[in-house]
Amino acid sequence: MSPQWRLLRDGITDAHRHFAVEEAIVRRLDEVGRPNTLRIRQVEKAVFVGFFQDSDSEVNVPFCKERGIKIVRRMNPGGAVYHDLGSFCYSAFFLRDAFPQLEEELYRLFAQPIIRTCQDYGLEAHFKPANDVLVGERKIYGSAQVIWYRAFVQSGTFLVNIDFEVMDKALTPPPVKFADKKAKSVRERVTSLAREVGREIDTEEVIDRFLNHFSEMLGIKLREGGLSEEERRLAEELWESKYATEEWNFGPSRTYGITVAGKSKGGVVSISANLDSGFIKELKIKGDFLLSRQEAIRRLERLLVGHSPAEASSLVEEVDLPPDLSRTLARLLGELHE
Repeated sequence: MSPQWRLLRDGITDAHRHFAVEEAIVRRLDEVGRPNTLRIRQVEKAVFVGFFQDSDSEVNVPFCKERGIKIVRRMNPGGAVYHDLGSFCYSAFFLRDAFPQLEEELYRLFAQPIIRTCQDYGLEAHFKPANDVLVGERKIYGSAQVIWYRAFVQSGTFLVNIDFEVMDKALTPPPVKFADKKAKSVRERVTSLAREVGREIDTEEVIDRFLNHFSEMLGIKLREGGLSEEERRLAEELWESKYATEEWNFGPSRTYGITVAGKSKGGVVSISANLDSGFIKELKIKGDFLLSRQEAIRRLERLLVGHSPAEASSLVEEVDLPPDLSRTLARLLGELHE
């Protein structure tokens, strides 16, 4: 018998409230163990900034404020993305033991309904590790993960119709992001279903096709439902105390004397630091790299303070991180100097 999940289409289009709902759902799932949920979401014009990113450097803030484009930090990692009502995202919330696959295998698994949906429109799409679906060499879908104790969230963004001119002006990724790619701008790097097909496409139609493929390919029965009273209450609290605040979306204003950056397999990594007599006084690790256990980076930042860059480089392996990310961080720490 196929497992049954709640299908949630709550119609919330405000970006800040949207992420408050996301966190409320995963918190309650961890606490009470149910229900596994597939949430379909669309938002008014907004930029979603990855958990580890610096909003001021990744986003054209003056342009966004002038155009009424909201800026909000996600609870999952990855790069900044522009959204409007022409595209959609999904979030799959489930207890981690619902799937036997490793985390990196879940990226591929959840990409399959996207690939099948592209095929419905005559497009040959393919999965590219770690977390993308491409049409040709352009990205049409990206995804990210969050582990919240025993709960897990797999999220994805499918570009259906998108205003590429606004996207290009709203996002300001660092040059290092394109260092290993033929594309040298966001507009060259990504595509949309409408661009590939050559006409505007009804987003609701695409969502319905995706839902059918999701249910069929993952063997899950979807039943529409709503947010519980507990989820609504918690979401309201999180919106007011966290996601609607400048502190969460932009972070504290700090000046660092040194910044070094590089690229790992999982994405761009940068380290900003202040040194005092050759020892790390303050340090912040930022970037669009993928890491489902965010607390590992915060633990590493605390561990490295008070050490010389050379000592810090050797301490990275004490925190459980993906090997390539560990090597990149160790190399960048070795490049810190006053």
